[in-house]
Amino acid sequence: MTEAIGTGPAVTPELVELVERPAAVVGIEGRVDEFPSLLGEAFGATAQAISASGAVVAGPPFLRFYAFGERVQADAGFPFVGTLTPTDRVRQILLPGGPAVTATHIGPYDEIAVTWERVTAWMGEHELAASGPAWETYLKGPDEPGPPVTQIVFPIG
Repeated sequence: MTEAIGTGPAVTPELVELVERPAAVVGIEGRVDEFPSLLGEAFGATAQAISASGAVVAGPPFLRFYAFGERVQADAGFPFVGTLTPTDRVRQILLPGGPAVTATHIGPYDEIAVTWERVTAWMGEHELAASGPAWETYLKGPDEPGPPVTQIVFPIG
């Protein structure tokens, strides 16, 4: 039996195997309410740097969390293929490969905490621990028809 997450269809966390991928990112820090504008700027800067380098965006945008509380610290950007020429703001990281737990949140971002809680509870039930920072991949944004779709990823090991 699956459990409902968000306002969309029933979803259950699952184990997957990720392929390591290079990504262009901008480090951002701020309050949660500042993140919509910070993300827009970061996604714009990384897409511009990828294009200016002659590389190609190779997946949807993501936000990788390093600290979450009163202030949030994260990297925001896109995976890419090719060679990135870093800028004063944009740098290259590797999104890790290997085993991971994922779950998909379908619905408004203000309800995503339910999905995060379900994933961490599921990991505890299965005695799995994160091996690095988790991230959200934005598969369908709020400007597209239908509800937003966000994938949560916890690398494990």
